Amino acid sequence: MLIAIVPASPKTGRAAIHALLNSTATTAPITVKGVYRDLSRVPEEFLSNPHFQAVKGDVSDATSLDLTGVDAVLAITPPIYDGTDFLACARTASENTRLAIQKSGSVQRLVLLSSFGAEHESGTGEIMSNHIAETVLKDAAKEVVLARCTYFMENWAPGVETVKSEHPHLYTYITPVDFEVPMVAVKDMGQAFAHYLLAPSIPESPYIVEVHGPRPYTSKDVQRAFEEAVGKDVELRLVEKKDLSQFFAAFLPKNTAEAFTEMTTAFLPGGVMANAYVENSSSARIWRGKTELNDAIRELCEGSR
Repeated sequence: MLIAIVPASPKTGRAAIHALLNSTATTAPITVKGVYRDLSRVPEEFLSNPHFQAVKGDVSDATSLDLTGVDAVLAITPPIYDGTDFLACARTASENTRLAIQKSGSVQRLVLLSSFGAEHESGTGEIMSNHIAETVLKDAAKEVVLARCTYFMENWAPGVETVKSEHPHLYTYITPVDFEVPMVAVKDMGQAFAHYLLAPSIPESPYIVEVHGPRPYTSKDVQRAFEEAVGKDVELRLVEKKDLSQFFAAFLPKNTAEAFTEMTTAFLPGGVMANAYVENSSSARIWRGKTELNDAIRELCEGSR
């Protein structure tokens, strides 16, 4: 079985490759093809694996994508934070991926890395890139899985620097501090993608699944996780809704800052996505990872040494 990761360079792609190469879900031989715009970014651990292939390709260039012989694809919409029109880039990447799948004549299943709130047609800021991807790719293959991931635990990575500063502190825009948000670790996302890429069948197409961590968490939980990781008190500094624009504008281009402001407002209490964070623990549509927030934060802090 040949599985392509398009593109493979994001952390989510790397996690999926690692999960696939170490999977025991099937006895059939698996080969993973990673599509990279820059082959120098291929991790050495993959290059030394006989079941891995690295190929050059760019989702912004349809002529560079070749999925001939591929059985299943994990599609990732690359994040764009440089001020470029990220919605136009998402459409181009999705259309080029769809074209490559159709030209292959072999791809039977597509798993798309999507996001909570992707069902909304407007008002979700940066998440609109996932809505576009879902719209373009929902019938790109015979079997399609739309894996809507919750808040990445790794989104807290910028906090590592501030909690290790002279005056340890952590900024949070998830307010109020007791507001619970489902969060998931990237490595658990990789496990979820591998599961649906290798599953013998899916119930329907497109099949929508929510990818969660073991439980929802609050900003206070994040604060405590950092305090445990660094072994000292950490001040929690709140970024209220009214200050979101100024906060994001301090380190993001104008259009990206506006998109992050709208996205954040959308998932906080009163936003258009707020109801999506009310979990139904009995739902078969939830795939639940095992990595606890404390473990993910500790790994972030240890990785910065």
